[in-house]
Amino acid sequence: MHFVPQSPSSPLPTVFLSVCEGAVFVEPCAVRTVLGSCVSVTFFVPGEGLAAIFHALLPREEEHKPDRTLGHAFRFVDRSIRTLLDELLARGANRRRIEAKVFGGASIMPGKGFDVGRRNIETAYDILSSSGLRVTASSVGGTLGRKLVFRTDTGEVFVKQIGRTVTG
Repeated sequence: MHFVPQSPSSPLPTVFLSVCEGAVFVEPCAVRTVLGSCVSVTFFVPGEGLAAIFHALLPREEEHKPDRTLGHAFRFVDRSIRTLLDELLARGANRRRIEAKVFGGASIMPGKGFDVGRRNIETAYDILSSSGLRVTASSVGGTLGRKLVFRTDTGEVFVKQIGRTVTG
C-alpha cells in the first residue's frame, strides 16, 4: 500500500492498493486500485467507522502447493475475505451490518482455458455467502479492466472501466 499526498482538491488522504495488498481502515481515506482479472471486495460497516478492502490475484489458496511465495494473506480471494472479516469482527463489527461489494474479475484471455477472472468472481461470491455477508453492489466480469476508488468514510465505490484489457 502506498500513501499518496493529499491534493488540495481532495478532502481525503489517498491510498494506492497494489496487487496482493489489503487492509482495514479506521480513518477516512480514498483507496484507489486498478483491476484486471484480479478481484477486490470492499467491506463497510455503517455507523461503526470501519472499512476494508483487498486486491487478490488468485481464487483459492488450497489449489496451490504450499509455497512461501504464495502464502501472503491477500494473494487469494478466499483467504483475503476471511482475513479481513476476522479483523473486522475482532474490532467489534456486527456481521449483519457489514456491506460487501465485489469488483473486477475481467476475462483477459477468453477461450484460453483457465479463466482466472471468472474463478475469482465465483470464489468471492461463494465465500461471502458462506460467511453470511450480503453483496450490496458489484461490477464484475467482461473483458475490460477497472479503475476503482473506495471511500472508507461512506462506503461509496466509484468504478471506471478501462478501454483496454489489463492484467492484475
